Amino acid sequence: MRSTLVWDWPVRISHWLMVLLFTGLILTGKSEEDYLQYHFHMGYSLSAVIIARVLYGFYGSYYARFRQFVKGPNITIRYLKTLLKGKPRHYLGHNPMGASMVVALLVALSVQWGTGLFTSDEVFTYGPFYSLIPETLAEQLASIHHFLPNILLGLVALHVLAVLYHELCLKERLVSAMIYGRKKCHNTAPVVVKVPRWGVVFSLLMGLSWLAALWMMPI
Repeated sequence: MRSTLVWDWPVRISHWLMVLLFTGLILTGKSEEDYLQYHFHMGYSLSAVIIARVLYGFYGSYYARFRQFVKGPNITIRYLKTLLKGKPRHYLGHNPMGASMVVALLVALSVQWGTGLFTSDEVFTYGPFYSLIPETLAEQLASIHHFLPNILLGLVALHVLAVLYHELCLKERLVSAMIYGRKKCHNTAPVVVKVPRWGVVFSLLMGLSWLAALWMMPI
């Protein structure tokens, strides 16, 4: 059975960068002051990666685009039913449940880093936008920022379990696909994946510009 390129290098790199940065943020989130500085900087980096990936979801290669894999609730529910029966339809790109997880993680991570920009430890370290809002609002955003990692860890756990199910039960090699980019075609006609240079440049430029702006702000 032949394989084809599905996940281009911008998708793969952004995926693993988000994995690494999210892990680092969880480990440093409740640490002492020395590590809280790293927590802010990793949060900045994660926000830049997410911005670049979201933009690439509009201007990137075929399987990277949201319009290719985001489905409506009816299609998603039908796919879930076939998945529970052990006979799901094969998708070269994200399947409908996987697409829902992608959207949920991107939204939750965006809320997480967004609220972090307005929070502080109330001692030494302040988010770059902390002084722009009333203290009561900052406290509310801080509460969201401190609680949301529990939701994110739950989503990540579901994501990992789903990947294991596809790997062990359906024999679909999703991990290697996200490393090397290639998936088996089965009976699905593949689309030739071409990395749009201007899409990569635009996404990187916007992400790096945002990151540079944040790094110039005092913590």
